[in-house]
Amino acid sequence: MLYEFITTNFSHFNLTQEETSELIKILSFKRYRRGELIFKVGERVDTIALLVEGAVYSDFYDEDGNQRITSFHCPLDSGEIVFNYEDYLQERPSQKSYKAFGDSLLLLLDISAVKVLYDRFPRFYQLELMIMQPNLIHALKNISILQARTAAEKIALLKEHSPKTFQVFPYSYIASFLGIHRNTLNAVLTTL
Repeated sequence: MLYEFITTNFSHFNLTQEETSELIKILSFKRYRRGELIFKVGERVDTIALLVEGAVYSDFYDEDGNQRITSFHCPLDSGEIVFNYEDYLQERPSQKSYKAFGDSLLLLLDISAVKVLYDRFPRFYQLELMIMQPNLIHALKNISILQARTAAEKIALLKEHSPKTFQVFPYSYIASFLGIHRNTLNAVLTTL
């Protein structure tokens, strides 16, 4: 199953047989149940995941004990990267948790295991960079959403950039992510 998944979903990398064999050794599928913790606050960021099925979100609890949603992840055609690049790049323990919203299947890659292969397979360094690029784009979109002036603008931008979020996640989570009250979200959605 892993070989077929890699050759189908990563065909654009034109991996050699040897590169594919080495990747199979360091990749693993893991299933998570709804609500199950994938990565937790305080852990070192050392795993990159590809969401194959299901949905994942990240959150933290503020000083008042309120849950704050920080990201949503739904699988795209080629999967969705679930990776805490902010804390990884800052080389600090994770400031947020990642949880399965529904039953989910993730493909896990240990970053240190890939780095060991850089000398033999320099192209694997490109994998890390290719994973960073969509995360950077995602972060820039989130910044534009969160910096919008009005709740209506925030909601419209989120709908434009990530329409599936509204189909998968509860409005209370979306309101938390946007930093608006749930009633405001409901009121604005009735006008869109």
